[in-house]
Amino acid sequence: MVVFPTMKSSTLHAPRGPVRPVPALVLAAALATSACGQATPSPGAPTAAAGAVPMVQTVSSGPVRLEATMAPAGRVVSYTVTNTGAQPLLAYDVVPQDLGSATLPTGVDVAHAWVYEQSGVLRLSKQGFATAPNVRFAAAPVMGGHVIAPGASIRGRAYAASPPKLDVPGDSFDAPRTAVDPGVKQWQLCVQVDDRAAQARPAAVGGGIVQAPSAAPQGDELVCTRPGTIPAD
Repeated sequence: MVVFPTMKSSTLHAPRGPVRPVPALVLAAALATSACGQATPSPGAPTAAAGAVPMVQTVSSGPVRLEATMAPAGRVVSYTVTNTGAQPLLAYDVVPQDLGSATLPTGVDVAHAWVYEQSGVLRLSKQGFATAPNVRFAAAPVMGGHVIAPGASIRGRAYAASPPKLDVPGDSFDAPRTAVDPGVKQWQLCVQVDDRAAQARPAAVGGGIVQAPSAAPQGDELVCTRPGTIPAD
């Protein structure tokens, strides 16, 4: 089957443009060691008391350092990704709401993230997905992101609607299909980062955003926070 550009997401999305405050929950961030990168806390990172997750957490996975801060209210998280290595890195942190086009749309919502449930945890993820079996694209679909030079950082935001709903690419991609439990109690943030910066090219959207072929993260390329409890409304 040949698929031509512009595959619609399998769920409704938030409107493009500036992110409006989303009522409800407070988010926190910490490190993930399961189902994503083999990250470990950086020296000096804040530690949580029993049953608590710190407001701000710094975590590392190889040459990637991730700092995440929860919003005072609403399912919105601000993050910083720093390249502590000697080679440029590519962070796939500009997720198009419609994955499948060979060009990143100029109106892409830079705070958009895929939302799905992984092992009972609500995951807000900025990542690519593998093409589904027996699907061929006439032109390779792309994702947006930022090239991070050695010693440099990029900043961004990610959000999910409230109550949470499944938000993943359409059936042409190998993505989770199980509906999100609206009563899910935990969440985590994930960002795909790899060393393929040389494959990126400037995107028409501008602002330093680049585009590169979409691919599923391999090995430790998906860096995630440790699951944290979603507070009650």
